[in-house]
Amino acid sequence: MNHTVEQPDIDALVRRNRELEQLEQDHRRMELIFKQQAHKLQERMKEINCLYGISKILEQTGLSLEDTFQQVVNIIPPSWQYPEITCAQLLINDQSFRTDNYKNTFWKQQAEITAYGEPIGILTVCYLEKRPDMDEGPFLAEERSLIDAIAQLLGRTSKRKQAEAELRESRRKLKEQNQQLKEKNIALREVMSQLREEKVDLEKRVLANVENLLLPLVKKMGEQGSDLDKEYLKLLEDNIAQLTSSFGTKICRLHQRLTPRENEICNMIRTGLSSKEIGKMLNLSYRSVETYRNHIRKKLGITNKQINLTSYLSGL
Repeated sequence: MNHTVEQPDIDALVRRNRELEQLEQDHRRMELIFKQQAHKLQERMKEINCLYGISKILEQTGLSLEDTFQQVVNIIPPSWQYPEITCAQLLINDQSFRTDNYKNTFWKQQAEITAYGEPIGILTVCYLEKRPDMDEGPFLAEERSLIDAIAQLLGRTSKRKQAEAELRESRRKLKEQNQQLKEKNIALREVMSQLREEKVDLEKRVLANVENLLLPLVKKMGEQGSDLDKEYLKLLEDNIAQLTSSFGTKICRLHQRLTPRENEICNMIRTGLSSKEIGKMLNLSYRSVETYRNHIRKKLGITNKQINLTSYLSGL
């Protein structure tokens, strides 16, 4: 009995090997793509963590601007593709902040920092060693976006900190001015109080001198001389008695409207002297005195009014 041994299909084996090789190539390609995607994802996570970390630093209260900038610089290197050879420097507002390993090299990225449309600084990221060329020298395009974003954050922070400092200074000055104003008001009240006391004291001394010295002397003088002299002395006595009254002050306000003679006649009318008596003392006719009285009434604004001139002047 004869047995026939089947020979393997060579063509099928070749095809099978080719399929396996293609599968292996596809697997390696997919593995490479996966690693590349994982690397990109890892880089994006580093960038996100960098921006998040910087935002947290900028939000801290009670942190000086210098400490803020230094912490921002320190957080930059771990976010770049080769953190072990990355260093950074921030030049802003005539101040310098850098990582401990900073060295200015040929392999660097820079971004300008602006505030209110004016450049105020520059941010630099360097590699300490040469690395393969990517999108911008050895740097990724995403790293360009990142350094630009950091520069914008620093510019806005500088503006905000500056505005806060100006606000604090304005509040300090306002508080200082308010305190000075309070102190001046207190001092002014003390001065006014002292002036009022001095005024009262002066009035008392004037009244005492008038009553104790002047009036007795005038009375003694009135015991001598002619009747005309006695009339003058009586007028003098009445005027001395009115030294502290308001008439002298108020009649002075009318001085620009009244002539010296009218002012003199006003004083006599106020003491109760008649036109005839005034004319006798001033050597004027009765009609002249009456004319003066009419002029006075007109200047005082009481013409054609039922107002007694003597009463009106006594009430001043």
